[in-house]
Amino acid sequence: MEELELLCIGNALVDVFAQGEEDIDFRFGLIEPVQHVPMDKLREVLAVLPEFSAVSGGGAANVAKIASMLGLKAGFIGALGSDQFGRVFEKDLSDAGVQSRISHKALPTGACLILQMPDGRVKIAASPSAALDLNEKDIDEDAIRQAKVVVLDGFMLERRKLVCHILELAYKYGTAVALDASTTGLAEERAVEIVTYARAYPMILFMNEDESRAFYRALSQEKDLDGEGDKNNGISPEMARLFQDFTAQDVFPIVVVKLGKRGAVVFAGGNMYREETIPVIPLETTGAGDAFSAAFLAAWIRDRSLGECAAIGNKAAREVLDVKGTQLDPSALKYLEKELR
Repeated sequence: MEELELLCIGNALVDVFAQGEEDIDFRFGLIEPVQHVPMDKLREVLAVLPEFSAVSGGGAANVAKIASMLGLKAGFIGALGSDQFGRVFEKDLSDAGVQSRISHKALPTGACLILQMPDGRVKIAASPSAALDLNEKDIDEDAIRQAKVVVLDGFMLERRKLVCHILELAYKYGTAVALDASTTGLAEERAVEIVTYARAYPMILFMNEDESRAFYRALSQEKDLDGEGDKNNGISPEMARLFQDFTAQDVFPIVVVKLGKRGAVVFAGGNMYREETIPVIPLETTGAGDAFSAAFLAAWIRDRSLGECAAIGNKAAREVLDVKGTQLDPSALKYLEKELR
């Protein structure tokens, strides 16, 4: 890879968007709002859909793509199959200007189906497949050395040896690490592990509102939060105290809580910074949180204040809410790219 500012490592998936018939979820056993399914099952569903659109996905790839549109020298490391979805993924990132180091595996390219049901419900079925075959040998040490920040999606936490390998390389070269909690389950189940990493390595931790509550519950053993505080601000006083204590010791960790239409809250150095946003009616929410993270990190790399980082993150997220996934015309982010110069 050539000179890099941001390196993203994670599950390489293709996001597939489709309209579903009334009973398609029950016919194929898609009972949960979000669930993992075998690739054969996913292919069966795709075979009966009259049409669908596919775009590169996975949190880390989304961050790389948006960051590149914002003018950063961004790279991505992941694993794909040698198939049509894999070619879609690689072309999408290449068209966005992302430098990719792709390891091709024997398994099919991973995919995530986002199915819009007639009654307004959304069913998500994911099959990571080849993405899970990424290993230590696939990691480009020189790319980590070059980058100012390495981004990891939370699903990587399930591969402890690989994560520790990446963290140690980042520490060796003085590269900061940005970790997205990714799901409420991971935020709660891996909370202690995340804290351990955040205290040992220079880390920026991203969570959405639900993930931040799950993280808080795991660390505090509190089952009930201040509901009124949550409803009004997204962050209860108890949660705020925990995050302020967690970040009080040094420059890192930095904790960023993405609150959707209410903006974001940043905790750093024991302080709390709030940045509100302008609510919009979304076409689709997939990728909006990743766009926020990409823009936040782009601003941070450009030495902007934490408040400015959050404000620019909010603006980028709003743009992605108007499209499916990260199928964004780069011109939509031109004004932010200029703002970051």
